Amino acid sequence: MDDLLANPAFQASVAPFFVALVAGFLLKYVGWYWAGLAVMLGFYASVSLITGFEFTPLTSTRKVVLLGMIAVAVGLLLDLFTIKRQYLLSLLAITGAAALLWVIWPPLMRMEGQAFWLYAAGGIAYVVWLMLSLEGLRSRPLRADAATLTLSLGTGIAALIGASALLGQLASSLAAALGAFLLLSVIKKTLPVGFVMMLPVTLLSGLIGMSGLVYAKLPWYSLSILALTPLLARIPLPKRLPLWGQALALVAATAPAAAGAIYVALKIAGAPPI
Repeated sequence: MDDLLANPAFQASVAPFFVALVAGFLLKYVGWYWAGLAVMLGFYASVSLITGFEFTPLTSTRKVVLLGMIAVAVGLLLDLFTIKRQYLLSLLAITGAAALLWVIWPPLMRMEGQAFWLYAAGGIAYVVWLMLSLEGLRSRPLRADAATLTLSLGTGIAALIGASALLGQLASSLAAALGAFLLLSVIKKTLPVGFVMMLPVTLLSGLIGMSGLVYAKLPWYSLSILALTPLLARIPLPKRLPLWGQALALVAATAPAAAGAIYVALKIAGAPPI
């Protein structure tokens, strides 16, 4: 059993998928947006196996894990208390920018001139774009599910190729949990997507991708391609498709962004360190 729990593939795929599937199945009967919490339960079940919940010293990866927890709490508040859209978008943008700068600040401070501004401005643009553009899909839950699934899967595999097994595991575990949520959504009735799921998922995907760029060898081209995911998720679908057909079509529509990011990472960084 210990060997199984220590297996990286089990930690990043089976464990988060199973936990999210069971939690989502139970929470969907509670109603509201609670089922979305299953995704984060699956992700943090994986975190408990991969890194545990030690936060000292506060490394960049631990900052990402901690920010995901804070995002769950903020997302819950945003679901409970409605605020005007212009304030909401500003809040999301400021949250994403501040979170990114906190994670990459140590290496950023060692950069000078153009490099500093390229990483700072480019990184903020990437994280904020993902958060704002995917928030726009929240009212269309199946599209939001498919987009976040392929985004996190593409981020995970590209980060793994970019010489960071840890970041690759974290993003892959997020994808596995989202896969379970999508599976539950195509059974009978689509599950609603609230901020309690969308905010931490989009923030974590953005931060893990940028961490792969700054702390590993994930090429920025890969992130540029992944940034197309929210646009691909808006492609019109034929009417009268069953839920499972819509889900497959949306995953297929957004998969090229993930595949492109992985291909570019493989082309530039070479084979993954496994």
